[in-house]
Amino acid sequence: MFDESDILRRGMELMKKKDYEQAIDAFNAAIKANSKYVEAYYCRGNAYEAQGRFEQALESYAAVLEFAPKEAAAHFNRACCFRKKGLNESAIAEFIMAIELKPDYGKAYYNRGAVYFSLGDIDKALADYSKAAELMPTDPDPLVARGLVYIVKREPEKALADYDAALAVAPDHFRARGNRGNVLETLGRNEEALNEYTRVIELAPSDYKAFMNRGFIYSKMNEPEKALVDYTRAIDLNPKYAKAYCSRGAVYALLRHSQKALDDYEEAIRLEPQNIETYVSRGQAKSAMNNQIGALEDFNYVLTKFPDNVKALLNRAALHGKLGNTELAIQDYTSALQYSPNTVTAYCSRGVLYTKIGQVDAAVADYKKAAELDPNHVNAFLNLGILERTLGQFKPAILHLSQAIKLNPKSAAAYQHRAVAFNMIGDKAKAEQDLAKAKELSGG
Repeated sequence: MFDESDILRRGMELMKKKDYEQAIDAFNAAIKANSKYVEAYYCRGNAYEAQGRFEQALESYAAVLEFAPKEAAAHFNRACCFRKKGLNESAIAEFIMAIELKPDYGKAYYNRGAVYFSLGDIDKALADYSKAAELMPTDPDPLVARGLVYIVKREPEKALADYDAALAVAPDHFRARGNRGNVLETLGRNEEALNEYTRVIELAPSDYKAFMNRGFIYSKMNEPEKALVDYTRAIDLNPKYAKAYCSRGAVYALLRHSQKALDDYEEAIRLEPQNIETYVSRGQAKSAMNNQIGALEDFNYVLTKFPDNVKALLNRAALHGKLGNTELAIQDYTSALQYSPNTVTAYCSRGVLYTKIGQVDAAVADYKKAAELDPNHVNAFLNLGILERTLGQFKPAILHLSQAIKLNPKSAAAYQHRAVAFNMIGDKAKAEQDLAKAKELSGG
């Protein structure tokens, strides 16, 4: 004859098969046979929770506590239900009760840390993950979670140490490897990051984000063809991943496959129309295809919503300059510099436009500012030197053109203009040397 324990075991077997309805029926039968059967209430709560029926799960766990008030696991499971319902404060309260009943409850610390992290309480999350790591030394998850806290706190070396420790416990923990790759990438250790992402792909071949991350590394390492393969694989695995279309579009744009870039940006916008940066990228693709009106529409759309979008301002400024709308271009560069005062390219580009309309003092000021901000910016020194030469300021011109040559020894234009400046101050020998070098570099 079957008793309630036999019925419970049948329910547990059904749970393993994920036949939750039949399992619940079995647990109810066990409870009917023994109204104080704590384990049956507990298992029924698990079945309800697996179905997303959190209110009923909470009731079952409450029944457990009615008959076994010191059952820490019931508080833990109630906390997990509250967390899934988005009731974070209630979840924290239940985790606290679980920990009070069982001070060495590592999973309670770990999960409470996750709630604190989601609420932005980083210090409490750090404390809980640290305690969980201490209580569960063979479980890599608290270390992986704490590593993420260290990333948020901008302590990458500590994060790396946690991921190394996690991998010492579980070498095939793909999330630890993926996060470790992220940290290595932020530290500029791209080769090592690449190896980690490759290992993640080996461990989890359907992880589209791993392909995305590796593709990004390939892009940074100037291997666009490999990046294309990875971005395409990410899209194959998740055709609704807008970010992958954006990234692949950028590679196509770099390779001057403008139509393919445009197609990818169009799909990214369809999938994620609120992503403003994609409109800027689409505008760039349209401009590359000489669809200047379409490009202008995209840049205008972005700036209507976000007037402080520097990337859109710079692109619209360049487009205005291309279309001969010099004043409008200068206005956009000026606006971009108000929002981002250290944008070197804006100073250089505005300097060119000031030169074009005869505002040479403003142009000189812009080139000097660009050179001050970036002492390695060749065009800043080259343009400044050329302008000074035309103004008859030959010695400053020689100084700045010499710096341009130092930064780019293959600049024929710098040698040519310095030759003129040398000639004007009477240094014929140096002028002839520079002219010869300019001809050599220009193939003439």
